[in-house]
Amino acid sequence: MALPLGSTTQTPAPPPEHPKGTVTYTVGDVMGWTIPASGAAAYRAWASSNTFEVGDILVFNFNNGAQDVAEVTEAAFSSYDGAKPLSISTIPPARIALTTAGRHFFICTIPGHCSSGQKVAINVTTASLSATSLPPSSSAAPPPKAATPPSTSTPTSSATTPTPLPSTSTSSSSIVSPPSSAVTPTPSTMSLPPKAATPSLSATPLPSSTAAPPSSVLAPSAVAASPAGDAVPPAPGNSAASLSITGVSVRRYAIFSLEIMM
Repeated sequence: MALPLGSTTQTPAPPPEHPKGTVTYTVGDVMGWTIPASGAAAYRAWASSNTFEVGDILVFNFNNGAQDVAEVTEAAFSSYDGAKPLSISTIPPARIALTTAGRHFFICTIPGHCSSGQKVAINVTTASLSATSLPPSSSAAPPPKAATPPSTSTPTSSATTPTPLPSTSTSSSSIVSPPSSAVTPTPSTMSLPPKAATPSLSATPLPSSTAAPPSSVLAPSAVAASPAGDAVPPAPGNSAASLSITGVSVRRYAIFSLEIMM
């Protein structure tokens, strides 16, 4: 079964308690575990040049039956007392695993050896958090790669590009224009009645216009007088009467034409 990308990146990483892997240290290096010629300073220099972490292993190389190695308390280490050791190994090479963090003290319980400098104190630390935090950072890299496909959503913007709809609105505006041309004929038809009214105003004299209201009352009499008007023409001498009859008929025509216009 195929493993996910995150698990494959974590497989090379060491366990949290051993970020750099288990390291085996040989106490004293080439010198081994013995009485140093320079005294206890030799093992102090060796211990300060190394970094010990939980899970590491110390190897003590010594002569069988001539030396041993015992882990003791700090008080016993300072007083060279090996009577009550925490642990002791008498067969070389002695391998001691560092299972707890803190200060650890080792001496040789053979009388006179510890006081001669065959002792060492080391400081053991836990696994560094910086080393354990590196694998998660590498596993976090794949998720951004998986997030890149959503960039395909950009074509949706191209779907919104079609803008024929605004063009259709322009065509609708062109359709509205013809009704405006149809409205124009109406004022031309309204202009005709004033033209028909103009001749009647020019034909009527100024004095007759002032007497127009009362003449409308006298119109019936004028109608009745029209037959008499037929007998009036034989009398040539009465020119004033003929003018008055003519004025009445003109006013009637004007009133009649105005009523038609209304």
